[in-house]
Amino acid sequence: MLTDGGVYDNHGLEPIVKRYYTIFASDGGAPFGRLAGVQTDWIGQLRRVLDVTDNQVRALRRRDLLARLTAGNKVGSEAALQAAKSEGRLGAYWGIDTDPGKLTPLGALPCNQAVTHRLAQIATRLSDLGEQTSKQLVNWGYAVCDRSIRANYKGMLVNTEPVWPFKDAPLS
Repeated sequence: MLTDGGVYDNHGLEPIVKRYYTIFASDGGAPFGRLAGVQTDWIGQLRRVLDVTDNQVRALRRRDLLARLTAGNKVGSEAALQAAKSEGRLGAYWGIDTDPGKLTPLGALPCNQAVTHRLAQIATRLSDLGEQTSKQLVNWGYAVCDRSIRANYKGMLVNTEPVWPFKDAPLS
């Protein structure tokens, strides 16, 4: 039987955290939705139980990673982390549903929260999203990565001016 690695560790972080001291994690998974209505059929209820369980596991792994990054970025070097045998890690985390207003390093590319929220709500599928939406998704991935690394990562960086991958698909 063949299955996706996400059955065990949806973020795929466990082997990375155990092996490396610098981690940049990008989470493109769909944000967890809160439902106003309750499913009355048993299949709908079972699906919701599975979704809630999956969300809780993801949240635990994400909190663990963020705690490690917070601790590691305070230390500031791989050598110091290794010497202290620290659980901390250097790096940054960002998700497709990250609020761009919470990450505002100097020189950040302009991102409208309403546009990025709409992009985060696009369902994963194997069909064509259209050229403009596809370009905006690439731009959002680039912008949120740039913002998170420059706002959170305390290791060595080459500071360059960010430029949109697709200038014709702004997020403002």
